[in-house]
Amino acid sequence: MKLHPSAHGWRAEFSLVTVCALLGLVYVYGQSNLNFIGFFSNALTPFEAFAAFAMAVLAWRLNSGKQGGGITRVYLSYSLGIGLWFAAECTWSLYALALRVSIPFPSLADVFWLVGYIPLFIALLWQAWPFRQLLGSRKQLVITLGMFLLALLLLIITIPPILLQNQGLVAVSVSVAYPLLDTLLLTVAVPVFLIFRKGSYWRPALIVILGIVLQLVGDLAFNQSIMAGTYYSGSPTDLVFDLSYLMLALGFYRVWKPTS
Repeated sequence: MKLHPSAHGWRAEFSLVTVCALLGLVYVYGQSNLNFIGFFSNALTPFEAFAAFAMAVLAWRLNSGKQGGGITRVYLSYSLGIGLWFAAECTWSLYALALRVSIPFPSLADVFWLVGYIPLFIALLWQAWPFRQLLGSRKQLVITLGMFLLALLLLIITIPPILLQNQGLVAVSVSVAYPLLDTLLLTVAVPVFLIFRKGSYWRPALIVILGIVLQLVGDLAFNQSIMAGTYYSGSPTDLVFDLSYLMLALGFYRVWKPTS
């Protein structure tokens, strides 16, 4: 029996939903077996990050050269950013699984994560720039203003507790850099996600942006749980990162292989 083209085209999305549902069940079980879920989470995340990185590279190669035009640099920048986050996940898992030591803070993983924000931010700007004339309506300005206010609220909530902690200058700087970069990226990603929702060009890009937003939400939740002393490997926060990388992989896959 042959699948109808439209059904075949949505097979990747159905697969993602199935995998996400299974991951959710594993994490629910894992809350009663923390040794298992800690190992599972630390072992799985680098593979998910690699999948997102590999799909980003394929999307870049598809759009490279003269036929890619300005979009070439967009997916090259995405590839660099996701590649750095993949390196960060590998470093984190190396500490946790191979070296079996407490993960230092800050660590080399933090360097990869923080530097990775830069090409991702540039990619979002480059992707939205050709459509900047669409950002002038009253509705779109309200969305952007609302996002800036939300970003300000996030900074007010997250940064003062960090400054009150008894940490060295380097640790404080890294701790503050995360919410600053998270909110900076969110102020670009969320308006783009809400405004540009039509056309074959934007459909896979929106999946990518949703993956980035999930990553930032997970990071903010991770930082709050670290400060509250409630974080552990395999916590529900880690599931958010898993879903983020899977969403990124699907988005870049759809750039490389659009739906029929």
